[in-house]
This record gives sequence, C-alpha cells and structure tokens, in this order.
Amino acid sequence: MSKAAIRRAAALSTAAAFLPISLALGASPASASVGSSIAATAQANLGDKACSTNSAGGKGYYSSCTGGPEAWCADFAKWVWAQNGVDVNGLTPGAGSFGRYNGGLHSTPHVGDAILFNYNNGYADHVALVTAVGNGTITTIGGNEHGVSGNWSATSIVQQSTHSSAIGYSWGGQRISGYVSPRGGNDSGASGAPAPALPPGNHVYDNIRFANASWQGAALADGGADVSQVATASLPNGDTHVLTLVNGSVYDNVRFANGTWQGAALADGGGHIDQIAAVGMPNGDMHVETLSGGVVYDNVRFANGTWQGAKVADGGGSVGAISVAALPNGDMHLVTLTGGSVYDNVRHADGTWQGAQVFDDGGYVSSVAAVGMPNGDMHVETLNSGSVYDNVRFANGTWQGAAVADNGGGVGAVSVAALPNGDMHLVTLTGGSVYDNVRHADGTWQGAALADGGGHVNAISAAGMPNGDMHLETLAK
Repeated sequence: MSKAAIRRAAALSTAAAFLPISLALGASPASASVGSSIAATAQANLGDKACSTNSAGGKGYYSSCTGGPEAWCADFAKWVWAQNGVDVNGLTPGAGSFGRYNGGLHSTPHVGDAILFNYNNGYADHVALVTAVGNGTITTIGGNEHGVSGNWSATSIVQQSTHSSAIGYSWGGQRISGYVSPRGGNDSGASGAPAPALPPGNHVYDNIRFANASWQGAALADGGADVSQVATASLPNGDTHVLTLVNGSVYDNVRFANGTWQGAALADGGGHIDQIAAVGMPNGDMHVETLSGGVVYDNVRFANGTWQGAKVADGGGSVGAISVAALPNGDMHLVTLTGGSVYDNVRHADGTWQGAQVFDDGGYVSSVAAVGMPNGDMHVETLNSGSVYDNVRFANGTWQGAAVADNGGGVGAVSVAALPNGDMHLVTLTGGSVYDNVRHADGTWQGAALADGGGHVNAISAAGMPNGDMHLETLAK
C-alpha cells in the first residue's frame, strides 16, 4: 500500500502526515462478539475491488462505485460496521470522519475497531479495520489498498495485513495515529438480518511464532470455501507462499515480507489433484509437488514469478502421500509413501533425478513430513498409529533410523519446519488442536506445547522463515 494522496479525507482532501498531539480516552470497545462479527464481514470481502459484488449481494461499498472507482477506504469501513448494526451516523466517505466519531482516537486496539493513519484535526490519509490483535501486533483489513501505480483506484482491493500496533508505526509510508471503537452493533446485523459471514467450508488461518517465541494468534489468510488441503513454503526474500487445494485445483497465495497478501491465484487448474506439497529453494524458486492418481508431478515457480508447468517426478502410480524438503546445496528431496513404506527421491541442483529409494520399509506408516536443515541434514517425520517418529538423513547421505519423537498415540497429522538457528519444529494435530514441539540444534526436545487449542483444526502446515519466525497455517471450519 502507498499512494497516500488518493486517500479520501473528511473534506475530500488529504491530510498533513503528522500525528495528533494527544489521544482521547475514546469509548469502550465493542463486545467480543460484535468485534468478531465485524472481522468476519471484513474477511468475507477480501480481494474485492471498488465495484465488486459485496458479501451482502450488492455492488461496491456505499459510493465506492458511483461514477467510477474512487478513494473508498472509508466507505468500506463504514459499510462493514453498518452491516453489523453499528451506529454509523456522522461517518462520511472521508477517512478523517472516523477521528471525530464516538469519543475520538485511543491507543489500544480491539477487534472491530477502526485504525486511522496520518490523522490530524479531522483529516486522515487512510482508515481500515482491526480483525485480530496479537502480542504487539494487529491484523487489519482495509479497502482501497494494494493498487497499481498510475491506475490505483481502479485496481485497489480489500486487503489484509499484519504489522505492529504501536502508535506512530509507519506502514506503507503512513503512520498509525490511533484507534476508534464502533458504537452499538449486534451479532445479527442491521435490521435483524443475518450479518454477512464467511461461506461454509474450510478456511485457512495464518499464525506466526515469532523468533522471540511469542505467538501472533491465528488470522484469516483465505476465507474461500472448499479448501481441502494447505501447504506452506518460505522463500529467502521473506515471502511466504500458502498453497491451497480446492476441488482438485491448486491456488497460490503470497504473504509478502512486508505482511501484505497477494490473494489466491490459480497455479494448477488440472482439477484431478489429490494432494499437494511445497518448498522454497535457496535460489528463490519454489517447487510444488502434486499427487494425482498415485503419480507425482513437480511444478516450479521460478524466482521471477513464472511457472515451469507440472512434469512427472514419480510415475509409479501407487503413491499415497508426499512431502518435500530443500537442502542448502540446492538439492530437493521428494519423500513418498507407498504401501506403508517410505521412499526418498532426490532432484539434484542441476535438475537431474536420483530415483526413488526406500529408507523405511516398516509397512505401517500413514503420513510423512520432511524438512531440510541449515547444516545439510534432512529430517523425515513419520506417523504410525498416532505416534510420530523422527528419522534423520545426515548431510553425508547416511540415515539415523526412525526414533520416537511423540508417543502420545493420538496424533492425526504432522508438519515440520526448520529455523536458521538449527532448531526444528514438529507441529502435530490432535483432536482438532495444534501442538508445537521443538528439537533444538543440540538434539534435545522441548516437548509438545499447545499452539492452537481451538479444537476445530483439521489440517496443518508449517514453514520456518529466514528471520527466525515460523508460519503455521491451519485449516478449520
């Protein structure tokens, strides 16, 4: 986001880019249920443009599409509040009108609040809505964001971002001035009509474990319905790719290093894909493995953003599950599960393949997850009767052999992520809740700790980032 000049202020002009002298106490925040309802409505319109059909079935947001696209951030925020029964009297198409609403600005964000940027005496450059609050961070959703230079208003969208919540923090060249709480509101929307909400089905949430070991909390990353699987890959530039499987086709969504999201774009529309896996490579490429009818295909998204197209990587016809790992030397390991036994195939940095070789022929493995480590080792986690086993392929090509990593007996899914400091995170799903176990670089284990106790998660994927953060994607209804 940039282009502050196109943001609509209260008098249809832009504001001076400095902070208010002080913040008012403001009014009490909306109830948690009203805030959650506001967040759900905002999320249901992610990716929309000024003239899109909104989640209530209408066109645009108030005057966003009247006479052509305009600077419509305030229209979007006001519309979302109104859909949830909030009293929006006094609010105008100008972002600055929020600064004089309901007691003015305060410094503590709450879910459902409006956030103002560059506010001064009734003028503001931008307004968005707070949809999640973490430990010093917030997730916001705003209209009229992420447009193309030279054609901003026609290309800008409803976008989600995660960043610091601190007053004065600069996001996209605009500083946070404060927060404004909605007045009134109800969970059933205005006039008693059901409030627009996420469509039924699975949705993808992004949770971050920061390098300091604190958690952001799960924030909606993809509100589309019918997502059946998710895979995560991190790139050296700090971007995170979230791959989703929807009705047999694969979509790629990018969370850029600055916290903004691209939005899901079709990556493979074959329509017959059963499973996906993805990994970022040291050179900035990303490999996406797809499983269809027991055959594995390898697709490459090159560092320049172009795609190779899917090519057969394992044509055996009986593969039941896949995972993929990248090593520092540029090799990629494709780990496959066939008849309860695990095979390792290497795509060397020069593009040649080794061929699948068995390394765990126990015959009882039901799921696999693999990750490459900074020292050149590869860890392969196998799931057998609800317990997780950790096997190491050392950098010299020898194998450790499977050793118990989690003997709980109730694990239903597993993912694994590596951090630059040599730690490995083993993420497990048990009874709809997510647990995080750390294997430190010295080989000791932390033990599984609750990371998401919501109880409704049905799939997981994790990836370590170059800055030491870890992204945990969860799929939940």
